[in-house]
Amino acid sequence: MAHNESWHLSKSVPVSLIIGLAVQAGGVIWMFSSMASDIDNNRDRLTKVETQVNQIEDTAQAQAVQLGRIETRLDALMEQSDRILRALEARP
Repeated sequence: MAHNESWHLSKSVPVSLIIGLAVQAGGVIWMFSSMASDIDNNRDRLTKVETQVNQIEDTAQAQAVQLGRIETRLDALMEQSDRILRALEARP
């Protein structure tokens, strides 16, 4: 049985169903578009946060070096003050 009829929509399908499906399709497209935009925004924010974290790590490393120098100077000052104290105690 050969059918030479082209595809057609039955008149028993309500127009509201067709409109509803079109609205849903539009909603899905809008949702995925919004998700793509959010993903791009998150990627940009993540890049900024990574840059800030790297800067903070560099600053923390520099501060650690400075703290080591301060501790060395403090130790030297403590030794010097101990020597002065011993010298003062040794006086008659």
